[in-house]
Amino acid sequence: MPYAAIPALPAEVVFQRFVLERLHQFPQLPQHFIWQVAVGEEQVQFFYKYLPWDTAFFGRAMARLHAVLFSSRVSLAQLTAAVQQFAQHLTKTRQQHCYCEVATADPLLLTALGRAGWATIETRLQYYHPLTQLPATRYAVRAATSADSNAVQRVGATNRNPFDRFHADPFFSPEEGDVFLGEYAAATVRGYADVVLVPAQEVVDSFLAVSYLTPDAHLLGLPLGRVLLTAVGSRNQGWHRQLLSETLWHLKERGSTWALLTTQATNRAVVHNCELLGFRLGGVTQIVSWQA
Repeated sequence: MPYAAIPALPAEVVFQRFVLERLHQFPQLPQHFIWQVAVGEEQVQFFYKYLPWDTAFFGRAMARLHAVLFSSRVSLAQLTAAVQQFAQHLTKTRQQHCYCEVATADPLLLTALGRAGWATIETRLQYYHPLTQLPATRYAVRAATSADSNAVQRVGATNRNPFDRFHADPFFSPEEGDVFLGEYAAATVRGYADVVLVPAQEVVDSFLAVSYLTPDAHLLGLPLGRVLLTAVGSRNQGWHRQLLSETLWHLKERGSTWALLTTQATNRAVVHNCELLGFRLGGVTQIVSWQA
């Protein structure tokens, strides 16, 4: 979880205000389920949800595993058996794909998932920025409008990152990943993101979408901002750093106290820009996936 990377938030605060609250609400939400299995005298609970939008887009039933709860008394063999039975449950409910994000600091669950046949797809770096010291140089950017939707869609679809979740997972074809990310990029302009920044005085061949994380910020008691998606084409080469720099200024000016960003460990260009702009590494997570 990216919020665990913020040093101003003690782990118990994150757990109480975010994790525990969400777990209590989980079964009351549409398409959200808790499935549990007994392993010896212990219970293992799987919190997962169906993904209707993804299912409709890819034409295959898909789900996301949000959490696995088990006691410290559960052994690796027991947890592996529980994960295997959960996969059988997914198959019985006609799911074809499921993914989850697991902290690298949880080796027992990662090992159990791996032994049960789940594949590691992506290693993610969770960065945070305290928004105290901002870059001195400013750049001309503007908020994208609906008129930019097609351009942003094109940028998202034609600048492939072979290491992102959709291109690294063999469940998806590279072309499916391209089209999906193009649609996702266009959706950020249409309201999925709170703001999408693009160069103000250049042809639009790059963008950076930002969420203010309003519900989560309210729960945690901190004004936040997070980079949702970014892509840069050849005609805006070098603009990732400039857009990211202006994102920090934008969030600071609206009153945010922290900026969050997630990238792949393989994305050296983004890692380099994060380090230059004062981001700090707060955590590492793994994306793992299962397919029928």
